[in-house]
Amino acid sequence: MRNLLLSELKKFKRKKLFFFGIVAAFIFPLFNAVLLSDSDFASIQSGVREDNAFLLLMPLLIILAVNLFFVEQDNDTLKNLLCIPISTTQLVVVKLLVLLIFSVSFQLTGFAVSTVLAVVQNIPLNHFAFQLLLTASTAVLMWAAALPCIALVVWFNKSYILSVIIVFFYTLLNYALHFSNTVIMQPLGINAGTLMPVPIIFRWLYQFYTPIGEIQTEFYNRFSQYFVSSPVCFGVLLAEAAVCIFFMARIYRRREV
Repeated sequence: MRNLLLSELKKFKRKKLFFFGIVAAFIFPLFNAVLLSDSDFASIQSGVREDNAFLLLMPLLIILAVNLFFVEQDNDTLKNLLCIPISTTQLVVVKLLVLLIFSVSFQLTGFAVSTVLAVVQNIPLNHFAFQLLLTASTAVLMWAAALPCIALVVWFNKSYILSVIIVFFYTLLNYALHFSNTVIMQPLGINAGTLMPVPIIFRWLYQFYTPIGEIQTEFYNRFSQYFVSSPVCFGVLLAEAAVCIFFMARIYRRREV
């Protein structure tokens, strides 16, 4: 299993998609360095953490998953891999671990770039360890958030056009929903505010945000009764991830060799 993971990581690192994906983590830190130059360290990291994750990381994870899951099919090497022998479940788990490593690397790169820019702007690095922990946790949650869409992409097999359409629809839908008060201001239960990934991540993250000004404070106070705790947020998303991994393993097993 360890050798298989190392092999997948080496294949993954050779692809240009990996390089360009990590470079994309620089976009919002540089953008926010201009817009939030008079802000504090927590606000800068909060903006970078959410924008990088919600707008860039999720579609990147799904696009990279398309490449990872179809590479053996494109090169007709799946038969050789299964002769080692390894199970298709192990193969699926290893590919998802590669995506998890990329997700953490992406978010930590954004954090590191923002930290350097904050130092250059003489902004105190208050609560550095806590901000780092929040960023790393968001990376794990976004990995879990991308799995329902990745499962759909695997199910649709080699339809790249359809996969791209699903990616953008899923990303935009989740991003739009987290702006809707009707969605995010709901009690825990069978509703979009609990089951959709980005809205529940936003409900968890926003409690750590320090509101500035009258409008933000009023919204924070009104929204605070709908915040979700860390165990609930991680529990919901990791349970959804487990279901997706189960279905992906079944779909991959049935793929014609």
